[in-house]
Amino acid sequence: MNLKKTCFLLFTTFSTVFCKDIIKGINWFGFETEYQNLMCSWTHNVDWHLDNIKKLGFSHIRLPFSLDFVFNNDWKNMDEFFQKAQERDIKIVLDFHRLHNNRQNFRPFDDSSAGYSFQDFLNGWEIIANRYQKYDNLVALDLFNEYQGPDYDEWNKILKDILFFLEEKFPGRFDYYCGGTNWGGNLHNIMLDDIPFSDRITYTIHKYWFSDSPPYEVKWDFSFGKHDKINVGEWGFQSNVQSEVEWAREFIDYLVKKNHRDTFFWTYSFNSGDTGGILLEDCSTVDYNKMELLYILWNDKKKLSTSEYYSALRGTKHQN
Repeated sequence: MNLKKTCFLLFTTFSTVFCKDIIKGINWFGFETEYQNLMCSWTHNVDWHLDNIKKLGFSHIRLPFSLDFVFNNDWKNMDEFFQKAQERDIKIVLDFHRLHNNRQNFRPFDDSSAGYSFQDFLNGWEIIANRYQKYDNLVALDLFNEYQGPDYDEWNKILKDILFFLEEKFPGRFDYYCGGTNWGGNLHNIMLDDIPFSDRITYTIHKYWFSDSPPYEVKWDFSFGKHDKINVGEWGFQSNVQSEVEWAREFIDYLVKKNHRDTFFWTYSFNSGDTGGILLEDCSTVDYNKMELLYILWNDKKKLSTSEYYSALRGTKHQN
């Protein structure tokens, strides 16, 4: 067993002591695609993957789905996932990722007469939230993955319409994640503090190397806005591309500095073209280079290497 893997196995032993309040989230996609099941489930069953996710130290899974999936009414695999995640005390955030299995959507409804209406979208939320509300580990609903446009007035209104609909159907049951404009990357001017249940609203932002450019910090300060409750719903990078690793390190430094350490990494499986995943192409091997950067974020120990950190935990001097 290599040093990095040994260190991370040790990390899970101490994680509940050192970072129990941090959302250490991972995105695990598939239900929003034409496959309509979790990625890499063709290699190992859901028990293996959930045990692996738990072992690596993740506490939350953001679970994308589509309206096509909901209306297809085939719940067997998602039912199994919820049951087994609850058995392992892994928290779940349902993410309404898109309407159709094969493409993204500008808004949570189609402009074309042949597409899904906003009422279809709301009905989809009611169906899936009603099915899984009995699971205590379902902690939040991410209202819509990525509003693509810049019109914050329109998006604020749409968000409020969704929030009031869900709260009427499920009073007091859920926390809500509300994303930003510009493909979810800008929370500036997104303001829902006048909602009566705003204490259960978290503003969630998406950040990637391919949509960023220097100077980073001033741009991040703008796009994160001035909200009290923020998490990062998606972020990721390829660990074999040095420029992306450097971006990730800067982003982690920023998150630690601003104390925005609740995040959901994109993604668990390998087959996301822009970022890859925590798992490599065999759906079994873990990319510990990514996990090492996540450890820095989770533990606020950015000046220590992985091996130095675990040596400190064990009370021994680090050896090169």
